Amino acid sequence: MDDCGAVSREDLERWDAEAQDLDVTTRSLVAISAGASANRPRSVSLVVQRHLEELHELSDKVRFIRQTREALLKMTSIMGTPKAINALSEVSRIAAESDSSSRAIAAELSRTPLLRTPGNYTHEQMRLRGKELFDAVYGKHANRVEHRLRALYPELAEVIMADSYGRLLSESAYLCARDTELCAVASLVPQNVPVQLKSHCIGASRLGASDAVIQAVLRLAKLVCTRRPL
Repeated sequence: MDDCGAVSREDLERWDAEAQDLDVTTRSLVAISAGASANRPRSVSLVVQRHLEELHELSDKVRFIRQTREALLKMTSIMGTPKAINALSEVSRIAAESDSSSRAIAAELSRTPLLRTPGNYTHEQMRLRGKELFDAVYGKHANRVEHRLRALYPELAEVIMADSYGRLLSESAYLCARDTELCAVASLVPQNVPVQLKSHCIGASRLGASDAVIQAVLRLAKLVCTRRPL
């Protein structure tokens, strides 16, 4: 597991200072997405712990963990499943700790309904909502991007449309389209894929994120991915 470099509370304060244009929850979810994509699960753990400490109501804590798990699940399409599992293992560990607050959170989470079962949506419904989100992200270029994907490999285009966008990214019960796209931007930062990063920055703008918000996401993600000597 590649989790070199110490992460401290001072780091979190520095990250906050560079991302004042983001609300507190979005800031945490962006930092979690970037840290997970960089395979830094300990930074994920610290962000989650700090955010939970700042919440007082059980319902708010449960909602935040649901948002965190959903962000990490969605970002498997960018960072890959192994890194998401590493990060989710840290989130699960925090939710299962022995104090009464954690036990209450775990009890509530155990009652969370599944969002993506076959009984909820047909394949065609999944694909349709995926196409709607894909079109919203890529705007007037959506058809051209889809055709390019089909030229690379028709199965790739279908999996991206029906599974990545339909099954994963378009689910909005816990994370809206704009915030999903901001997490995508953060997850792309450590991947060294400038073309895709630019596309999703534009996509975030199309989904309602201001330039100031997008720039804050980029600054925060870069800080989260910066290694400090032990």
